[in-house]
Amino acid sequence: MNNYKQISLKERTLIEYLLNVQNKSVSFIAKELNRNRSTIYREIKRNKAAIIYKAKDSQFTRDINNTLSHQNKISKYNEFLRFLYVNFNPKSFSIDVCVFKAKELGIKTPTTQTVYNWIKNKQIKIKSKDLLRPRFWWKKSSKYKHYLWEISKMNSIPITYRPKNINQRKDIGHFEIDLIVSSGNSSKAIMTLVERVTRKGFAIKLENKTMKHTKEKLKELIAKENLNIKSITKDNGMEFNLLHEVTQELNVPLYTCNTYASCEKGTNENFNGLIRRYLPKKTNFTNLKDDNIIEILNEINKMPRKILNYKSAQEFYETFG
Repeated sequence: MNNYKQISLKERTLIEYLLNVQNKSVSFIAKELNRNRSTIYREIKRNKAAIIYKAKDSQFTRDINNTLSHQNKISKYNEFLRFLYVNFNPKSFSIDVCVFKAKELGIKTPTTQTVYNWIKNKQIKIKSKDLLRPRFWWKKSSKYKHYLWEISKMNSIPITYRPKNINQRKDIGHFEIDLIVSSGNSSKAIMTLVERVTRKGFAIKLENKTMKHTKEKLKELIAKENLNIKSITKDNGMEFNLLHEVTQELNVPLYTCNTYASCEKGTNENFNGLIRRYLPKKTNFTNLKDDNIIEILNEINKMPRKILNYKSAQEFYETFG
């Protein structure tokens, strides 16, 4: 029981996808998540509203229950908290010392790790900034807030779960997305969107690579070309961390390649290589016009390329030219 780890929101997202979209059994889901079948069964039974299991609703319920549980737990240590607030000093009377001294005085005390967890979750008056040596949970590894990275992962599906009909190019409308960056210190870039069956590519210039701008430009490109999007596959680039907002509006899945495996969206990588024949590396995109991009796309899309599903391709070209 001590080794039990609570189900995360990422796991709940996968449960929702496998259960509602793939119609997989409880046993299959448990095996995929490396969980006991009873754990998955109880999770679904307790959090299934009507006939649909929703990951976010389940996580919300879990968070509320955890909060109430912690509040009840903290109330058992009121005497210790009074001692802690009076004596805590980051330089001379640390959390560890407070716990040790309180035990010596016969005060009922939690473990040191529990106190640090209270601080981390902002459940007591002492804050992380009050500690002399803040622990690793508060260190920022990038200029982007960590929760945006987590939201991106939670709202996208690992490419491992991408259906066979997409992998085998049996259905049109499934796209791969990527960026081609400008040279030097320029923040300009070109966003490319390539359809997997026909290999037809679309592109639009970006003024910068921020998440918000990338999201808005994708919406603009889809509307401009009147694209029938059925799914999008992306890599782990930070600039794509808000694309789930677009796919949720379209009600289509967003798939993410494994870390350091951009080759898993090889159709787009190959297309970008063709564009690099016209815009080699070290090319600055500052003066690049939309007409230049259209000319390059027309040249590339005329190139003969291997197409696996000719019937689907014919339908696609009748729609998009």
